[in-house]
Amino acid sequence: MPPNRSEWKTRSKKWNFPEFLNFSGLRDDEFVSRFCSVSLFVIGLVLITSMFSKHLLLGVLLLTVPAAIFLLAGSPVRILMVIFSLQLVFTVFQLGAVQLWIFRPDELLLVLFIWLWVLSIPDRSMKGIKIGVQGTFILIYLILYFIAIYRGFVAGRDLASLTNQIKTFGGYFLYFPFLWILTDKRNSIWLWRTLLISTVVGSIIYAIKGYLGYGENVYIRETTGVRVATRQPNAFAMVMLVFLGRLWKDWENRPSIILVILSFIVMGASVILSQTRGIWGGILLALAGAWILNLFRKKDCVRFGRKLITTLTVLAVLLIVIVFTVSAMGILSASNVAERTRTESGSYLTDVSTISRIVAWSAIIEELRGPSMISGKGFGALYTCFRPDLGTIFTVYYVDSAYFQIALNMGLIGVVVLLGIFISALVRAARLFLRTSSNQRAGISLGVFSAIIMLLFAAGFAATLTNYRYTVLWAFLLALLQNEIIREECEIPGVRG
Repeated sequence: MPPNRSEWKTRSKKWNFPEFLNFSGLRDDEFVSRFCSVSLFVIGLVLITSMFSKHLLLGVLLLTVPAAIFLLAGSPVRILMVIFSLQLVFTVFQLGAVQLWIFRPDELLLVLFIWLWVLSIPDRSMKGIKIGVQGTFILIYLILYFIAIYRGFVAGRDLASLTNQIKTFGGYFLYFPFLWILTDKRNSIWLWRTLLISTVVGSIIYAIKGYLGYGENVYIRETTGVRVATRQPNAFAMVMLVFLGRLWKDWENRPSIILVILSFIVMGASVILSQTRGIWGGILLALAGAWILNLFRKKDCVRFGRKLITTLTVLAVLLIVIVFTVSAMGILSASNVAERTRTESGSYLTDVSTISRIVAWSAIIEELRGPSMISGKGFGALYTCFRPDLGTIFTVYYVDSAYFQIALNMGLIGVVVLLGIFISALVRAARLFLRTSSNQRAGISLGVFSAIIMLLFAAGFAATLTNYRYTVLWAFLLALLQNEIIREECEIPGVRG
């Protein structure tokens, strides 16, 4: 069970193998070790038998359910580790191919995680955990969310679009269970490692698709080369920026330098292969914002000039290495990357994809007349517009902008609340970065600061903050920041977050 606030500073013991595999309530390490040994022996025996009997696939399928129960039962941390791994390694279409009724595997596990959190509430383990300013905005957002659900059902909207929006918009509810699970710092460490490792693995798979020029949503264009058009790079970029922030301020606790370099190469390559200008622009804006913010931090005792030269040099070299690697592998040439930074007309304002977005946004403004402008039209609301990029008229519920999407469903008040969630977190991350004496905490807050800037920018051109399954990851990012703020308050009495 997660500790209360008074235990945050005292519980720092590292997990050992038996403890990590321990079921809830079993504290006998000798028993757990024997149980693990016997279970692993049985698993191995079944696999060997099925292999020699030429029924390996059947053996693997038979072990799937008991193996999952063995690894996950009673442990919200392990459940979250699997959820994050699934979301970062596999695309939504791959997970959707094995869904049960309306739920994908990661969503079923989320239900189990929420159930374990609900079971923890009676023991008052949430008592004393401050939800913060962004938590208050999330509560208001959830009120608007339930109103939008009600209006969608009353209006008789399409069940498929309703279900999709209910699941993705509702991801922010996970902020509160995440606060609970992150109160134990060991959980934060394990979940961060899971995010980083899963992102690297997912980026490698993503880069392989680009290298082969084959796979789901892989396109080859004459001027800009290969593009892998999935939404994973939004999550990859978030993790990459948090990792960069942690390394920037807490270099002493880094992994092996070889692993660091390789990690950034594959994560950066996946972002370049996405050819999503919203993410590219968001990352550049985030790095610029982090660089400027770092100039005002006095805790490092580093001279102003050295900060300027060091950070600019490192960032420039990192960008050059990533582009060179992608080019050397034959995935994209440097000219392909350069072509993607401009349009045939030479202006983003007249680019066909930009025009298509402007036309769609105009159609939404037409839809939101009268009271709908303030409160929106509920989930599943449709709009009709002509798409210049596709040359046809569409009637859809999906919008290429999180801000116009939430305006359609929750009105202007929804846009203000959504911005309130992330802008308040952005300000609080900056404040924590400037005042904390902990290098690790400074790195986390700088990474969160950078990631939020990227997300806010990218959300202007795609539904990054609303329509994709990664809202769960954004909620985790916000909860991670809040827990670091609370820990800072515990270590420095009188400091308010």
